[in-house]
Amino acid sequence: MSINFDSSKAIYLQLADLIRDSIMSGALKSGEAIPSVRQMSADYRLNPQTILNATQLLVNEGLLEKQRGKGYFVTDPAQDTLKESAVINFEDVTIPDMIKQAKMLNVSKDQLCKLIEKKFN
Repeated sequence: MSINFDSSKAIYLQLADLIRDSIMSGALKSGEAIPSVRQMSADYRLNPQTILNATQLLVNEGLLEKQRGKGYFVTDPAQDTLKESAVINFEDVTIPDMIKQAKMLNVSKDQLCKLIEKKFN
């Protein structure tokens, strides 16, 4: 995923999503430093304030912590927190949306289960 400058979603929110994805996938591990504000600013060609907005959001969510003079680091519970949140979203949003669409398309419960099984494997 990359920053989409044409998106209606704010750039700092897109960047926060990129960092969340890196944490959830394990690319950024607990206790590991994220790239510096200066580095991300250069990599993504963003204003440093935009980077700071994204990192502050993640600090407020408890996913990052700032260590004075050292930068931002992934907190210990960050990956578990993100996975728990993703599972809740999957159960509360994704599955109901899928069922709603299946009903609109007249896909039976058995057909839906078979489709899921086929795609899952």
